[in-house]
Amino acid sequence: MKTLGVLTILLIVAVSQVQAQGLVIKSKQNQEATTDYPVGCGSNDFMKHLDRKISGYYDFANKSMTEIVKNASNENYSKSVDSIFVIPVVFHIVYNNSFENIPDSVIQNQITVLNNSYRRMNSDTTNLRAIFQNIVGDAKIEFVLAQTDPEGNPTTGITRTYSEVEYFGGVLPYGSGQNQEITDWVNDSLFYNLFRITNDTLGGINPWDTDKYLNVWVGDLRIFEPQFNNYEEIVYFGLSTPPIDHHNWPDSVLDVVNIYEQGVILHYINIGANNPNSFASPYSAYNGLVTTGKLLVHEVGHFLGLRHIWGDGDCSVDDFIYDTPNGNAASQWNCDKTRNTCVDDIFGIDLPDMVENYMDYSSGNCQNSFTIGQIEVMQYVLDYYRPDIANIEVISNNIVDNHFYMDIQVYPNPTTGVVTIISKSDIKDMQINIRNIEGKLLKNKFSINGKIINIEIDGNNGIYFMEILSQNRRATFRIVKM
Repeated sequence: MKTLGVLTILLIVAVSQVQAQGLVIKSKQNQEATTDYPVGCGSNDFMKHLDRKISGYYDFANKSMTEIVKNASNENYSKSVDSIFVIPVVFHIVYNNSFENIPDSVIQNQITVLNNSYRRMNSDTTNLRAIFQNIVGDAKIEFVLAQTDPEGNPTTGITRTYSEVEYFGGVLPYGSGQNQEITDWVNDSLFYNLFRITNDTLGGINPWDTDKYLNVWVGDLRIFEPQFNNYEEIVYFGLSTPPIDHHNWPDSVLDVVNIYEQGVILHYINIGANNPNSFASPYSAYNGLVTTGKLLVHEVGHFLGLRHIWGDGDCSVDDFIYDTPNGNAASQWNCDKTRNTCVDDIFGIDLPDMVENYMDYSSGNCQNSFTIGQIEVMQYVLDYYRPDIANIEVISNNIVDNHFYMDIQVYPNPTTGVVTIISKSDIKDMQINIRNIEGKLLKNKFSINGKIINIEIDGNNGIYFMEILSQNRRATFRIVKM
């Protein structure tokens, strides 16, 4: 235990030294009430950036989060225990050199890490402390490399794009002591620079249909600082765009948010657990902490509606999830299980800080769980905020064929009543079943050699399952009627 304590102290010192290096982080330390600003995830800072561009964004986002949590935990909303969300993923590798052009094996490993983490099949779940055992679970969310591209062609789910851009964080035109100029540059330019990776006219690659695929862009997110001894600064390991409420937010807010492509942006060293790249000095202290493949688990959590578990504030700020313990700060990429920084009451217990949670800034070596409340939110977001991105796999005797999913287009979703089904290939003898959320069959329809089929969803607004069967293949879509 004494040795462990010494190692923890050395790690904190090493990471603190890293934090003191770059001009952007120094500038941010001067802005924040705390100097406890680690290299980390840019998702919350991105939300603050949107709030600067359109006043009121953060309030709208918090209001939506309150509604999501309320509805997701409502006893009238329940996902079938026999269904699994299956999300097709496309990885866009954007590289300037051979190191950044990471091999397919790293992407395949990353998919394995995602699935093990979201299905709670990772071997390190045994490390979860007993006090948390009753509040965690299987998210029943799976990920597959896309097998068909938006034009219907076969694909590996991986694209590769050479870019003239060396640093997607940008080139900082200022030096030491110019804190206000650096702050202004960060506010005006940093996120524009990062999102260049999502645009083929700015050195990146355009997304595949963001309503149908989870797009993950992988590239060099560093900032080059020529006036600071050519320093290459890492501010964010990655970031994700949060879900957007398309129905209730004002157009003035959506006009700003929609400038940024939906998906995840990740630094190329943080992808996969078998990545041949590693961080050089002064960032080498992060090797083994954020190179386990868990960074993408964290960022996809943001994509599916989750906030950082400590709420990006002190004990007075929450992540809106009822069963996650409060914390007064991130965990600084360590596994300190002695922390209990806030007094809270979760089912009558003052729980310690949950460094095992994927939404903390804890080492990937101790992250192993989502709570039930977090799972409810992610499933609800998939139902109502990202309804087209996941296929629903209902456990039955029929074969689940991911090619079959990609051969069928179902729209609009959400719908006011009528849904159109388009067969992209020669699918014969389709049987279409409409079921309510309890699984009761409400309607069925048969089609022989039909390429376009319209079917009306009868009944009240809510969630329905559309099951399409053909030649022992099955695809089930979750339809939202509004």
